[in-house]
Amino acid sequence: MNLGDLLPLAWSNLRRMRGRVVLTALGVLIGTASLIILISLGAGLERLSTDFTSGSPLTEIHLHPHTRYRIVEGAELAGMTSDVPPTRCGSILDNMPVVDAPMRDRFAALPGVSWVAVYESLLGTSEVMVGKLRGFTAAHGIEPDLFAQLGLEIASGTSEMHPGEVVIGAGFSAALYDPAERARGIQTDSGVAAPDLLGEMLTLQLTTVAADGTLIQKSFRFRVIGVLAPKGWMYDEALYMPERDVIELNSWMHGRRAGQRRDPARQGYSGVVLKVGDLADVVAVEEGLRELGFPVYTERQQLEEWSSFFTALQIFLGGMGTISLLVAAFGISNTMGMAVHERTQEIGLMKALGAPNRAVVTIFLAESAGIGLVGGLGGVASGLGVVLLLNLRGSTSIAGLPAASAVVPIWLPLFAFVFAGLVGVLSGTYPARRAASLVPIVALKYE
Repeated sequence: MNLGDLLPLAWSNLRRMRGRVVLTALGVLIGTASLIILISLGAGLERLSTDFTSGSPLTEIHLHPHTRYRIVEGAELAGMTSDVPPTRCGSILDNMPVVDAPMRDRFAALPGVSWVAVYESLLGTSEVMVGKLRGFTAAHGIEPDLFAQLGLEIASGTSEMHPGEVVIGAGFSAALYDPAERARGIQTDSGVAAPDLLGEMLTLQLTTVAADGTLIQKSFRFRVIGVLAPKGWMYDEALYMPERDVIELNSWMHGRRAGQRRDPARQGYSGVVLKVGDLADVVAVEEGLRELGFPVYTERQQLEEWSSFFTALQIFLGGMGTISLLVAAFGISNTMGMAVHERTQEIGLMKALGAPNRAVVTIFLAESAGIGLVGGLGGVASGLGVVLLLNLRGSTSIAGLPAASAVVPIWLPLFAFVFAGLVGVLSGTYPARRAASLVPIVALKYE
């Protein structure tokens, strides 16, 4: 029996029992659509996870090591007088070496390291005030040439900072809020355009502790001269100023009780960036840093962990979709079994006229495959339609985070369609073999 004879015959037989065929194909449709939707949601969640990376290349390693002056849970670490037991400060920071000038040279000597950049971060929490808006930010003191090294681009203004001038990240202004509106339960960042702060004056209000334990506050004013292009969460809500200004602020907050001005080259830099020349050398550099006493957790490690997790998640979700499709296989098997029962005399006549067992098996397999393919085609269309609807409505948003679009892998629709057809063929195998095993004389006498 050639293909030209087989297809019209199978189609004719399916039309004869179209009621059961439609219901059976509907089960395949639901299973196929579930497979596509669940795997697409898993892929969408994986893409969402990568959107929350800091924006740094995988060949950059960022360290925030221990310094002589750092506030942790209100307690000052080494070099400062404090009534708080050292155990509250945490053993990780206590045991971490400081990154002074000699340690910086040891970093640069690690095999695979292209360059090492150090910078001074504001060692404490600073409140930002711009008019009636308030916010909290991380402030970093860097030299202008470090912007280019870190791949930070200026969207507006300039990065040539002088004392009293700052550059802000792309999301800095959007993170500010109006305390009066927040007290009334109004989310000022919801659907409201972020203010343009270029050229505006902002105030940093810092707090320190006097020798008698009282709190002292002081305000420092800066002019915004530049706004960075979006880069990643680590950069977008931060504030950048000349390193000299940050050293002065840190000296006011933490050096006054020790009676000295902060010296990062001796007391330790609070921020370090190592650039690795080749991605293949990153693991070796990480190990070298650990041998020097620095706990390292890089974006490469983070992405590897996320990748493993989301691969397992997609396998789990795909398994759930596959189970739905396999349940539909019982429906196909039942439908074809009923077809064998109803067409027993017809099968006996075919075999009496000389049709071989292979031809009978082929006919029934073609019919069961047809049910699987029709249901699979409908399932692919339905699954893609649901994914499109989810993306348009943002229905996959989680706990207020940005909506995670469902992502359909390019191989998924074809795989789901072929898999549905394969399920149909396998489901029809037993009924087809049962039909081929009928004895012609017995089949012709069947009523």
